[in-house]
Order: sequence, then C-alpha cells, then structure tokens
Amino acid sequence: MILSKRFINNKIRTLSRAAASRAHCYRSFDDVRYVLLLCEARDWNMVSPCINLMKERGKTVHVCVYIQKQDETPIWDYAYLLVEADSDVDFWGFPRKNVRNQLNGLSVDILIDFTGREQVVMRYLALQHPAAFKVGAKYASDGDMYDLSIVMKDEVHDIPFLFKQILNYLQIIRSRQ
Repeated sequence: MILSKRFINNKIRTLSRAAASRAHCYRSFDDVRYVLLLCEARDWNMVSPCINLMKERGKTVHVCVYIQKQDETPIWDYAYLLVEADSDVDFWGFPRKNVRNQLNGLSVDILIDFTGREQVVMRYLALQHPAAFKVGAKYASDGDMYDLSIVMKDEVHDIPFLFKQILNYLQIIRSRQ
C-alpha cells in the first residue's frame, strides 16, 4: 500500500529533467535486437499482439508487467518480470531494490513504455532504466520523458495506435540514416 505518491512523483520530476542530458542512441527497428516492454496486466490483450509481432521480426522481447490485486496474471510462453502492487512496492511508492536490480540488469536496445500515465511505479522504472533509447506516450500535461514521444490525447490510452506510430517512426529513423 502506498501512503503517499508525493515522494515518487518528486523523484520522477527529477529524473525527467535529467533525461534530456543523458546519452541517447536512436535506432531503427532493423537495428534493434533486444526490447524491454513495460505494460500493465489490464492491457495484456492489447500488448500481446505487439509482442508477437516483434518476436516474429526476430526481436528478443523482455516484458515487465505491473499487476494490481484485481488484475489477472497474464499467461505468456516467455519469461517476464512481474511488479506486484502489493508486494513489490514500498509504502513510499518506490519499487523494491530487487525489482530495480532485475530490471536494470537487462541490457536492451530500446525500452518501450505502454503503461498509463497514472502508473507512477512504472514511470519511475522506465526513467531510471539505463536503456539508451526510450519510447513512450506523451500526454499534454507531461514533460519530455522519452527520446521518442508519441503525443496522445489526454485520457486516451490506445496501445495499438501507439505501437503503430512507434513502428512508423522507427522506420523513418532507418530511412534517414
């Protein structure tokens, strides 16, 4: 149970400001071999086809899934890291050190964040991960958190649209290199 989101929100703001100065490495979809995908268990039916498409195109996909008590645990034939709201998050809202260490131990070419803006735990994990190329949705009230941000209408969480846009822009990166 999170007592207050104030502390983690402050840390997210600090990490967001630092994101602009960190090392970036833009990659085309063809250059990407290892993908870290962050998502929520409630969105699994929308995320699963995206994962399957990346696997069909030869990508190794690591998945980090945020799950709340009322969510069904997703079934998948591949290893993934579950971040459980009750047991893997401390009362200040921060993910436990073992979760951070497991996630940060994954060496990936690109981090794709499909989580909603209200999931502060996953936003924190995305920002503190050492991936050199991070992609995700940007809502009107958000700051710049990612290297490639797809602007979304507020309160619209459309994962298939977001994924199509990400693929489109990654193809454009390839054509401009």
